[in-house]
Amino acid sequence: MNAVDIEDVARRAKGLKVGKVLPEEVEFAREILRNRKGGIFEAIWVVGLCGTKGDAALLSLYLQGEENTQYAEYALKALCRYLGLIDLYRTLVRDWMHDKSDHTRRTGAIFLTKEYFVNYRDNELGCYLVQSLCDYQDDCRHVLRGALTELFDLEGRLNDPYPHNLDEWDEDMSLIVSVAAAEFGLKDISIIHPRMVH
Repeated sequence: MNAVDIEDVARRAKGLKVGKVLPEEVEFAREILRNRKGGIFEAIWVVGLCGTKGDAALLSLYLQGEENTQYAEYALKALCRYLGLIDLYRTLVRDWMHDKSDHTRRTGAIFLTKEYFVNYRDNELGCYLVQSLCDYQDDCRHVLRGALTELFDLEGRLNDPYPHNLDEWDEDMSLIVSVAAAEFGLKDISIIHPRMVH
């Protein structure tokens, strides 16, 4: 098999192409991850979607370090969303959500907000996410808006679920913030805007 093959396997794993992923193809993806050669992105997808919880140790090798920055978001998603191991990685997800020095990992963690809160209560983190959304200087505002929209199933109630611009405060933002703030018990909301428009 070559890189083209693993891309084909990944498309089948994602359901973008008809056909089952064979056990030997999953093992091939594991070998790519062990050797760090070939289509690493595709291999992470395949192992995450078609592997087992026993693959956690292998996928976790792609979480830390500068050499893994481009892979970390996908490895974390594979572990938490596809293999269902959020309970094991919740602390890491929380830490990454707070780490503004690493945009890539922070973004990946925020994407897992819904998984983080499944059967789990963390009002402190919830308040942090809402307050971050209200901070116009936070470069993850688009991701935060989408994550909270998904968490509280608000898409059908928004005028524009996927806006390109978040420069102005609108009805949609008011709804998202009010619902999330009520859920997490956030009483004092501070809107931080470069022009100090509240």
